[in-house]
Amino acid sequence: MQDVEIRPAAISLRTSFRRIRSMTRTHWLIFVCGSLIAFVWEIFQMPFFKPGNLEPYEQTIRCGIASLGDGVILLTAYSLAALRGGRAWLWQAAKMPYAIYFGFGLVVAIAVEMIATSLPANSFLSWRYSELMPQEPVTGLALMPIAMWTIVPALTILLVRFARAKAE
Repeated sequence: MQDVEIRPAAISLRTSFRRIRSMTRTHWLIFVCGSLIAFVWEIFQMPFFKPGNLEPYEQTIRCGIASLGDGVILLTAYSLAALRGGRAWLWQAAKMPYAIYFGFGLVVAIAVEMIATSLPANSFLSWRYSELMPQEPVTGLALMPIAMWTIVPALTILLVRFARAKAE
């Protein structure tokens, strides 16, 4: 009986490790470069959010966790774009993979912002904007996260290309 409960978890873990091992150099560059660029962005946009009762080191840890999540979103966006344009879409001029790559990030950013700002203020997954945050007047949607999901993915593509990752 105990084997039945452990086995699905072990299979799932093996599948996850197999997927990680099968990641190409481009996948790793997208994740690592994207996470690092996102971390810098997250640190610089801290004044646009209310810190609540968090100490500066706790805010930095939160930014680190958020930037790893951003790296996963970038990796997912790259993979979705690769379904349409092939793995080498970064080195091609086709517009649809780029639209998928940027569009996915924007949709996720908007959804995360809407969810996080609607959660109770004391929740670990919520945040509030400071008076400095520029907002869209009709919906109240914050503009910094929108800017992030246009600038960070573009810089990630440029950095991956600069790293001379060959089309795989």
